[in-house]
This record gives sequence, structure tokens and C-alpha cells, in this order.
Amino acid sequence: SRAGCAQRLFMPALSSLKRDLTDTLQSLASEIDRSVDVDQFRSVSAGIARHEESIESLCDSLAVFEETCSALTTPLSSVAERIGAKLDERAKLNEQRERLRLLQRLAQTLHHLESLLDRPPAPEGAGAAEALDDLLRAAREMGRLRILRERGAEQKLRAVRPGLERWERVRKTLLRQLTDSLHAALAAGDEARAARVVLGFADADASAEATHWLRSEWVAPRLVPQLKGAVARGTERDALPRICAEVLVFARGGAFRPLRAAALADPQRPLHLLADSVWAEACAFLKGTPHLFGSLAGTPAALHAAHTATVALQAKLEALLQTPAERHYFRCHPAGADLMRRFNLPIYFQLRVQEIAKQLEAALARSDAAADTAEDGDGDGGGGGGG
Repeated sequence: SRAGCAQRLFMPALSSLKRDLTDTLQSLASEIDRSVDVDQFRSVSAGIARHEESIESLCDSLAVFEETCSALTTPLSSVAERIGAKLDERAKLNEQRERLRLLQRLAQTLHHLESLLDRPPAPEGAGAAEALDDLLRAAREMGRLRILRERGAEQKLRAVRPGLERWERVRKTLLRQLTDSLHAALAAGDEARAARVVLGFADADASAEATHWLRSEWVAPRLVPQLKGAVARGTERDALPRICAEVLVFARGGAFRPLRAAALADPQRPLHLLADSVWAEACAFLKGTPHLFGSLAGTPAALHAAHTATVALQAKLEALLQTPAERHYFRCHPAGADLMRRFNLPIYFQLRVQEIAKQLEAALARSDAAADTAEDGDGDGGGGGGG
């Protein structure tokens, strides 16, 4: 049959192919055995198995830890809340402690200040220096007390309010003693002592009171009579240059020299004594005598001389100042600005323009007349020649 014929034909070929595949497989197996370290492979396999066991053990531990954390979450939350409440309570206690410390420092400083000011005045001599040291120490205590009061006001301490009257009384006592000491130093011409007392005013945060006293009690009684004498020595029209000269003499003189000491030129706390006393008083005197400026109306030359003298006085007074802050304050002083406005420079320039225009018109008229005269002479001469 056909099946039997096909089997007889292909059987030898299949048998040969099977033997070839078997030989190839055996050779490959032998090659694999030669190329692979069986012992190392078994060791790696054993290590992987051990690591798998460790990983499984770690997963079990993590599961236990997760369960433990879940069990502790609620108790820890309550503990954290209690800790937060205690921290808030501690912060409030610290704030109250700081307030109590502030009140204690206020009371101690005020008591110390009162004890310094309640001492009997020392006689002139060796005790005067110690008394001045105590007074300046009291001024520093007053400055410290002011800072503490401001802090107490910021914290809205009710206990600070009852002490305001007591504080005002102590401050008035301190200022009175400082002004008495400053007057004595200026009267004696003691430059070093006067500078120390003025700096004491600054330490007590009373620079405004110092300049007010200087202007009203020291500068005005000495400067104003000199200015009135300058006005009386001549006509009102040329009085302002004389007044400027007297102001400069006073600022350079012995009455004000102790207040221009180098020790007072502190850039950190400029006092502006010259600007707020001498310059302000001179400007106030001129403002109180408006007829001086009225006499300058319609006289450009006198107005120019007065304005020039005032500008020169400003420059010379500014040269007496020692720090840029003092010079800037002097230039921008409102009394000086008000004084310069009284010159009414636009009117002055208008009068000057009118004066120059009149002179120019007169000169042009004379020139035109001379030209007409020359033309008439040329015409007469030409007519005579023709006859």
C-alpha cells in the first residue's frame, strides 16, 4: 500500500534526524555543565532562599509595628494636646513674668531717681562735682524710665497709670535742677560743665526743654536789647544789616561760647542749640518788627542790602556748626524760611526790572535825540554846499 511505501521511505531519515538531535542535546548539556559552576549556582540559590525568609520575617515585623502604631495613635494625640496646652500656659506665665519684671524695674528706677533728686544741694566746692554727677546720673535714669514707661504703655499695663503723676513730679524736679545747674555753668563761663549739663538734658529726653530755656531765659534777655539798640542807632531802612551784625557778634561771643563746645557735636543726637535759640530768637525779633520790612518798600537798593546781609548772616552762623546734621537742620529751619519770605523777592525783582527799564528807556531816548541832531546837522551842511 501507499502508507507502507511512505513509511519504508521516511523511517531511515527520521531515525537519523533523531540521532543527530540526541547527540546535539547531549553535547549542549555537556557544554553547559562545563561552563556553569554548579556549586556556586547552588550557593546563590540557597542565599536567595534565605533572603526570602528574611523578607517574609521583616514583613511580619512591619505588620506588627503598624498594629502597634495604630494602637498608640489615640493616646499620643491626647498627650500632644496636653503638651500644647502646657506650652501655651508657659508662654502666658513668661509674659506675666516679663510684665512683673518691667513693673519692678519701673519702681526701682523711679525710687532711685527720687533718691538722687531728694538729696540736699551741695555747697560750691568739692561737693559740687559730686552733686553734678548725681544729677547727670538722675538724667540717665530719667531716660531709662521713659523707655520703660513706653514699654509698659505698649503692653497696656494698668499698674503704670497710677505712677504718672509721680513721674511728672520727678521730671519737673529734674528739669528744674538741670536748668539751675546750666544757668550756674553759663554764668561762670564753665564750658565743660555747661556741655555736661546740656548732654544731661539729652539723656533725660528733654532736649526741647533745654533749647526752650536757653532761648527764653538766656539768649533773649541778652540778645534782644542788643538788637533794639541796633535799630535805634540809625534809620529803619538800614537797620537790618546792623541787626545781622549784632546777631553774629552774640553767637560768637562769650555768652554763647560754652554752648558751641566740641563735646556737644554728637552726630547721634544733635541738639541744634544755635538754630533753636539764637537764630529762632533773631527771626522772631524781626517778625515782631514788621515796620523794618515796610521801610524797605519801594527802595530796591536798601532791600538788596538787607537781603544780602541776611544771607551772609545765615552762612556765617552755619559755619559755626560742626556736624552735617546741624547744618541741614539750620538751613531748613522754619523760622529762617519765614524770614526769607518776608523779603518778597518777586516784588523786589519787579522793582529792579522797572528801574532798569526806566534807565534803558532814558538811554535810548538820549541816543535817539543825538541821532536826530546829527541827521539835522548833516542836512543843513548839505543844503549850504548846494547854494
